[in-house]
Amino acid sequence: MKPPEGSAVRIEELTKIFLTRSGKAVQALHSVDLEVGRGEVVAIIGPSGCGKSSLLRILAGLDKVYEGRVHWNMPGGSGKSARSGRLTSATVFQSDSTLPWMTVERNVRMGLCRLSLDRAEADSRVEEVLRLVGLGGFPKAYPHELSGGMRQRVAIARALATRPQLLLMDEPLAALDAQTRVVMQQELVNIWRQTHSSVVYVTHDIEEAVTVADRVVVLSARPGRVRMVREVGTSSGSVTELRRESAFGDLVVELWKVIASEVGASLSAEVASAPNRVGAA
Repeated sequence: MKPPEGSAVRIEELTKIFLTRSGKAVQALHSVDLEVGRGEVVAIIGPSGCGKSSLLRILAGLDKVYEGRVHWNMPGGSGKSARSGRLTSATVFQSDSTLPWMTVERNVRMGLCRLSLDRAEADSRVEEVLRLVGLGGFPKAYPHELSGGMRQRVAIARALATRPQLLLMDEPLAALDAQTRVVMQQELVNIWRQTHSSVVYVTHDIEEAVTVADRVVVLSARPGRVRMVREVGTSSGSVTELRRESAFGDLVVELWKVIASEVGASLSAEVASAPNRVGAA
């Protein structure tokens, strides 16, 4: 699925350094260049600690201390464009973020509190996104009455209701069992085909990345750099059929090899530095 022309966001020479509790400087990201096209789904994968979450926090506006530039090529710039009736970005997290004392409908409506919407528009959006994620029949249900997959759909609906210019997803299916996870991958593919959302999707699951994304970006071991970018050349809209395509398997193997080499290099560096650390102690 080729993304429409134009970019939603462009990152240039992004570098992030943070301090540990002991005061040691740790570089999470180094000179990252990345562009997300309008209507494009970009998956970010890489070894643990490579800066995936740091990148997402910066795009979400939760971390403003970094070097480099983030260009938002859309109305509203990098701020929350509440007056336009949408947010610059909305995030779906791995953990269950539904509030147990609120109904499905109220959980979704809560995401609209930062927008300047009248009651009729808010009602219309809630109804629209619940139908989109397959929860049109459950507006009055409470989270404890729903399965794990259904609760995650509530979180996705809450984000989509804000009509974000960029949808950020941080391991959104990691807490689900294997079968539910595949079902939800199909749901995401269907939703994005209908909404044409611009998405940055962080995951540790390589097969998931190839399943849901138009393009996969591999970050190196820390500090995270763009190690590889691959277009997903599969054609099927069905998750099960897609995984039978030879191109799917070939790309998964290629990505596995790159990440394995990064993990191996990182472990070798740690082992090499271990005697120095012991001697210093």
